[in-house]
This record gives sequence, C-alpha cells and structure tokens, in this order.
Amino acid sequence: MNENVTNAIADPAYRAEIRALIANNPLFERFTPIHLDQLVSIVGDPVSVADGEIVMREGDYPPDNVYILRKGSVKILKNEPDSDVQYQIAVLNPGDTIGEVALLDDGPRSATVVALEDTSLLVIPIDKLSAMASADDSVDSRMKINLAYELGQRLRTTNESTVRNLREKLAEAETRAEMGKFISNVLIGTCVYMFALGVLSVMAKEAIDTTMISVPILFGFAIGLFVLIKNSAYPFSAYGITTENWRYAIKDSLLWTMGMLVLVVGVKAVMVYTVPAFKGLPVFDFYQSKNTTLGMALLAAGLYALFVPIQEGVARCGLQSSFQMFLTGKYRVLVSILISNLLFSATHLHVSIKLALLVFPVGVFWGWLYYRHNTVIGIIVSHIIVGLFALFAVGFTSL
Repeated sequence: MNENVTNAIADPAYRAEIRALIANNPLFERFTPIHLDQLVSIVGDPVSVADGEIVMREGDYPPDNVYILRKGSVKILKNEPDSDVQYQIAVLNPGDTIGEVALLDDGPRSATVVALEDTSLLVIPIDKLSAMASADDSVDSRMKINLAYELGQRLRTTNESTVRNLREKLAEAETRAEMGKFISNVLIGTCVYMFALGVLSVMAKEAIDTTMISVPILFGFAIGLFVLIKNSAYPFSAYGITTENWRYAIKDSLLWTMGMLVLVVGVKAVMVYTVPAFKGLPVFDFYQSKNTTLGMALLAAGLYALFVPIQEGVARCGLQSSFQMFLTGKYRVLVSILISNLLFSATHLHVSIKLALLVFPVGVFWGWLYYRHNTVIGIIVSHIIVGLFALFAVGFTSL
C-alpha cells in the first residue's frame, strides 16, 4: 500500500468527504458533531491499494488500523482450516469499514482482504482511538458500542440464516432418502418387468400365444407403480400425474409431435438409402403388408396404446420425476432425462437392439417435453402417435 503524503486531512473538502462517506455506516451511527470532529482529526491521509494487492492477511497480529473504504472495492476471504483453500465470503464497497472487529478483542485478523480494483482507503489508527478512551463518551467508546450493536444484529441474522439453511438441508436430505427408496423399488420392478418381456419374446418365437400372460404383467406392473407413488411422501402431481394445464400440454405435444413424425420418416429414408443392410426396404411399410388382417392390426395397435401409459409411467412418472427430485447440481434435469431414457430404451430390447437404440433420442425428446409440461398427459398422447406411426406406417419393426 502506498501512503499519500499530501496531508489531505488539512483540506476542508476532504474532511467533508469523510463525514459524507461514513454517514450511512452503522459503525458511526449516533455520532454527534463532536464525535465526527474527533474521528476526522485522527483519520490519516488516504492509502492507495492496487488491484489484487492484499490489504491484510488472516492471522496478522497485532492489528494496527481500521479502514474506511473510500473508492473501489475489496473482497473478504476466509481460510479453510488446515488447508490453503480460501472462500470469498463478502465484497465491500465505498463507505464500508475493514478490520473493525479488532476494536473489541485486539486479536489477530479474522480474514484476508484483497483489492478487487484500484482502491483508496481511509486509515483510522487503533492506537489513536485507544488514546481517546479515557474521555467520557469518546469516539472510541461510541464506535465500540455501535460495533457491539452491529455484531449483535449480524449474529441474529446469522442464526436465522443458519436455522433456515439447516431446515433446507434437512428437507433435501429427507427428499433424497425418500427418492432413493422409491427409485430402488422402481428399478427392481423394471428389472422384473424386462425379464418378463424377455420370456414373452422367447415364447412368441415358439408360436405360443402370450396375450393372456402379457396383459396381466402390464397391468400388474402399472398397479405396483401406482401403489409406490400413492405410498410416497409426495402428491401425485410431483410425479406428473395431474390434469393441470392438460389442454396446453396436449396442444404443445401435438405441435412438437408433427415435427417428430417428419424426422421419423427422414431417419427411415436415410437408413434405407445409405445403410446396405436396409437397402430394398420401403420407406413406408404398412402393417397390413405383413400378411396380417386389419382386425389383427387394430388389435395390435390397441394393445400398443394400452402399453404406452405404463411405459411413460415408468420412464417419466417413476424414474425421471424421482431422479429430478433426487439429484442435485446444474445438470440434474439433463442427467435425469438421460438416465430414465436409457432404462426406457432397455425396455425395447425384447424387440431388437436396433429399435432400442432408435427409441433413445425419441425418449429424450419426450423427457424434455415432460420437463416442459410437468404432466405426463401430453407425453402419452405424443408417444402413442409417434409409436403407431413408426411401427405401423413407417414399419420400424422390420429393422
């Protein structure tokens, strides 16, 4: 720090500046004109501090000055015990005081202060303040009284803030514990569900009618998921099971779905014309072309539509919602969407690996829509439309 030796204190304008600067500082509250004159009389010449220069270090002893920030700004850093890590706890601006705690305990500096820009400080020597202490109602006594009031207010605010933070952390911990248990149950159910689909796939290849088995499995899984959500500590709306804003959700989903249908056709066309294994396949391959009657096609479409709410119940209501509540951080929503859709894609493995890979980006799209709407209604509508179009019009089952 470079001291200005121009004896600016003798300048009446400078003395007026000091009075104006401290007018709104709690440390100088209830100062009489006499107190102000006493303070001005001991304030030294301004001290210049360059950007990045250290004003004081945590642990410095003995403390010699209290500073008033005249121009610029400084940051307050606190050292982590037994570590070189420092945390910024505050930024001070003109009119704020630095190092005032030393007025009470004469202990080591409690924090490090670093200039954030070229800064000017007013210096109040502690020894000169102490020399005034013998006088009744001196500026030293008044500053200590004000500081005691200010520290008491800070302590009250800190205690309230601490209690509030503890409550928030407790609520977050309870949410994470509840969601951890919920996710575990859903994952177990999903694994059982996928094994069951695998068995059904094998049975279907053996020309065994699996309808009487698959339908109870689907409904059983749906009932199990419903019971898990009902018994959780959160309302159905937290899992996207709500009719709130359903009209907007359906309308918005339909608009985005139109674009997805075009994309589905485009992907099929690119695969047909560029991937050797798919050459010769038609871009549109209607279900009726597979030696299936219209009645059977309609039955299959109906079963698919019945199957969709269960899939979305798992992917969106069960997994994505709980992951969004369980995870923390800037990318928790994105991670929730990706994890839930990896599992969603895995439920298609009993059909084919190619189909499982293809539905992943579509699932991410539905995950984004779900986050956008906070209700599963529009997602179910979009899923049914895209799924029926992809399977029964474009013919992705042939892949």
